[in-house]
Amino acid sequence: MKKSLLSILIAGLFSTPALAFEPFAVKDIRVEGIQRTEAGTVFGYLPVKVGETLTDEKAAQSIKALFATGFFKDVRIEVEKDVMVVVVQERPAIATINFVGLKEFDKDVIVKALKETGIADGRIFDRALPSRNSSVSI
Repeated sequence: MKKSLLSILIAGLFSTPALAFEPFAVKDIRVEGIQRTEAGTVFGYLPVKVGETLTDEKAAQSIKALFATGFFKDVRIEVEKDVMVVVVQERPAIATINFVGLKEFDKDVIVKALKETGIADGRIFDRALPSRNSSVSI
């Protein structure tokens, strides 16, 4: 008996939708967690605007759209009354690239090659970039 009750509880936990709320008209949108990214950038990618109805489907589309930018490593949609709260965690950015002890190679050539692979000052750092291009390793 205990085993079947535990199975039902576990199944119930995993069957609950991640975004479960009643659709509502969005009176405001608030963005939390941004440090480098402008709020306007986040608003520009959202498929939901103030005055529209937020549904589970539109919330999921919003999360997918923000993840697709590559700027964020975590995105959540929360609801506080009639306010859509977009909570993000930005990916780390590359502040500067420095070379120590570089004697055999031209720094400008290396910087250009890194930039062509997506690694440059001010860009969002993606750990997968070096592995996509076998000629670069970190």
